[in-house]
Amino acid sequence: MATDGEADATYEQGALRLRSRWGIGLVALVLVALGVGIGVGANAVMGNDTPAAPRPALVGNLRQAIHEHADFALFIRGERFDFGQAQFVSDDKQELSPNVHVHHPRHTVLHVHREATTWEEFFRSVGFEIKDSTNLGEVGQERMVLPSGEVLQPQAGEKFTFVVNGVRVDGIAGMNISALDRVLISFGGDDAAAIDAQWAEVTDESCIPQGVCLERGNGAGEHGEPCATNDGTCTGT
Repeated sequence: MATDGEADATYEQGALRLRSRWGIGLVALVLVALGVGIGVGANAVMGNDTPAAPRPALVGNLRQAIHEHADFALFIRGERFDFGQAQFVSDDKQELSPNVHVHHPRHTVLHVHREATTWEEFFRSVGFEIKDSTNLGEVGQERMVLPSGEVLQPQAGEKFTFVVNGVRVDGIAGMNISALDRVLISFGGDDAAAIDAQWAEVTDESCIPQGVCLERGNGAGEHGEPCATNDGTCTGT
């Protein structure tokens, strides 16, 4: 039978062996960690590091594809601006904007191909700049810059008037273009009677390429225009 001294010695020897094993294990873990760190650092220095997998990119466009149409007119000092000029018309060879544009033969009708497209986006695509109270931070600072560089802004009795679907509004720049909208932008010193006359000239032809006024066309032709099949001449008025 072991004496108390022998038992104590045996206990101390077991404890030493246990501490030794823990110490060796801890050292091994530290060495492994250092080895990984050194390996990564060395690879980085040598240019052999493998970068983390990139975060997946967003697929597609958050603004969904659509095909809608709207009528519009811009009057400047009583004269209707002509958007039928070549510089403002998109065709198969030159699309001024993939989101919104004017096609032949209807230069008063916008074709909108992306939801949440604003009137400002359209005007900017054809060389204009337009700001009004619908732009954040632009309240009371209405202006339009024409492609020629001429700046229109309220002064000396001249002002902007905006009419959307028969209702006067404070501005349209930041407003989304909606299907079958009819919009008038007028600048000048015109009175109510003159504005009413201009509003009467805003077309209602967007329903033709939209295909919702079937007696005028079903929107099945090129760019949604109802075109005859014999000579390609577009019809519908």
